[in-house]
Amino acid sequence: MRLGIVTTSYPRYAGDPAGNFVAGHAAALRELGHEVEVVAAGDPRRAAAGGPPAYRIDSRLFYRGGAPDAFERHPVRAAAAAAVFTARLTVGIAARAARWDAIIAHWLVPSALAALPAAAPLLAIAHGGDVFTLRRLGLLGAVLAALQRRGARLAFVSEPLRRIAQDAAPALASWLAGAQIQPMGIDVARFAALRRAPIDPPTVLVVARLVPIKGVDVAIAAMRHASPAAHLVIAGDGPERARLAALPGGHAVLGEVTTERRDELLATASVVVIPSRVLPRGRTEGAPLVALEALAAGVPVVASAVGGLCEVPGVRLVGPDDPRALAVAIDEILAHPPAPEALRGGVTHLDWREVAGRLLRE
Repeated sequence: MRLGIVTTSYPRYAGDPAGNFVAGHAAALRELGHEVEVVAAGDPRRAAAGGPPAYRIDSRLFYRGGAPDAFERHPVRAAAAAAVFTARLTVGIAARAARWDAIIAHWLVPSALAALPAAAPLLAIAHGGDVFTLRRLGLLGAVLAALQRRGARLAFVSEPLRRIAQDAAPALASWLAGAQIQPMGIDVARFAALRRAPIDPPTVLVVARLVPIKGVDVAIAAMRHASPAAHLVIAGDGPERARLAALPGGHAVLGEVTTERRDELLATASVVVIPSRVLPRGRTEGAPLVALEALAAGVPVVASAVGGLCEVPGVRLVGPDDPRALAVAIDEILAHPPAPEALRGGVTHLDWREVAGRLLRE
């Protein structure tokens, strides 16, 4: 098949972590014998920076902090930028869709919305930020109805996201009940091949965009209650970076790291922490891939019991915004680390080649 993948976040250079899972999806589809063309946000002038090939639509809205946080901070400015980008994306899709047998849109908006006029069958994948942003704007039901009229297939990365959609569009209950629940894939073999070598003193690792929903400040606060021997390392970038770096504690904020550097950090970490929270308007996580990547590498994970994180097997869950509970869980894992083989077993079914095949067949 000739497939078009429409996305916002997508690697801009070799080793770019942004949208790396979409690149994994495209690579898996090619391994399965399909021709794949990607249309993504980015700077067309830097399209040859060594990253995977894609047709770029000019926009910076979807990188660093990301579009959902841009809507939280500057709603009018973000809405104007999103409208311009969506119009350009619609034109870009229209110019290519005649040669596609099917379209896969990562994120309901703007990707799936921009693909509505195209004739090819459409699979729309909801990741979380898109669902919560649409709900906040009062547009979730309308967008879902448009996708249903279009005859699109729908996939959610977690069951909680589907329940939010059902609440927003009760008239579409039967259609939404048939939607696929499918976490995104990972390169299981790559992570399983990492040679675990936890360093001393133990490293507590956070890999995340530095935005409020990720709760990185909770991890920093937790370290004041955790074992004094443990050291917190934060890998990521975003609008919260300066504030987080200035908080008291012995943590290191590395900024955005390449996928290769992320692998090195996973190999040496004693535990990965995902301290996500629920924001005041109800927005929370979809299904952060770092949880799956860490488990596949045999690294224990402690995460907040929010959103799709509650569905990941092998994760130690604690209440959100509770530094003391997070510290207790970290200390218990440092004292009695689970066997890496037990952690890996819960994610072997999420290899990208299997996930890509399931998304096409369902």
